Parts: sequence; C-alpha cells; structure tokens
Amino acid sequence: MSVPRSVRNNNPGNILLTDIAWEGLQARDAMTPEQQAEERFHVFAAPKWGFRALARDLNTKYRRGLHNVRQIMAVYAPPNENDTNAYVTAVCGMMGVGPDDRLQLDDPAQLASFCRAIAVHEAGGWMFSDDDLVEGVRLALELPTTLV
Repeated sequence: MSVPRSVRNNNPGNILLTDIAWEGLQARDAMTPEQQAEERFHVFAAPKWGFRALARDLNTKYRRGLHNVRQIMAVYAPPNENDTNAYVTAVCGMMGVGPDDRLQLDDPAQLASFCRAIAVHEAGGWMFSDDDLVEGVRLALELPTTLV
C-alpha cells in the first residue's frame, strides 16, 4: 500500500507549490528521493508545519471575507481541479456545519476541525497525529504554549 502524497510530504492539505516561503519547509538535501521528485506540492519538515501552513492559508481566506466552507473551498479546491461540491459536502459532514454557516476561524477548535476535515479528505483517512494538528494550529494562530 502506498503512502498518500499528503502524508509523504508532511503536507496534510496538499498545498500547491508557490513562491511562498512557508515556515518549516523541508530542506532539499534532507528530502527522501520521493519528496525530491515532488513537482506539484510543498514538502514540509514535519506534519505540524504542514498543518501550520494549512491553518494560516484557511485563516487568511477567512480574514479576506470568505466566511463559510463553500466560499473557502471554492478557492482552496477550485472546480477546475476538484469536485468542489463533493469536497464541501465531505468537509461539512466532518465538521458538523452547513456549507453556508458562518465560521469562526480565529477559534482554534473550529480551525483545527477544518484542518482535520481537509487532511482526512486529502489522505483518504486520518493519518496524522492529533498533537501535530493542535501544534500546527497553535503555531498558525501564534498562541502561547500551554503550560502543564
């Protein structure tokens, strides 16, 4: 069984290669041969950095006026590359929200829920750790670490 691309690349949201210098990108000389062959998606050093990038991307879209899953996914997973309606339906089902419900992506729990739903959809199941998800969202929102 092959490892899904999002897992192999520590990129739970399959964020496309851009010239954005995301924090936590994997150095080329530290990549596996499969990661070095990647031509379409970013490769992160660890899943938490991929979750950070995903959470920042979603939060940026939210701050720009896209306030529900349908609006955000139309940009995140456009119809020319995805079955956007099916993606919206899947994400909303996992999040327990309607496609046009106003989100609150400054709420770490809701942002984490959105990131988890995307990661599940992209990989075909939950293949990451909850700790990486929580840490990625914390880093994205620049929240302090929790003291135990």
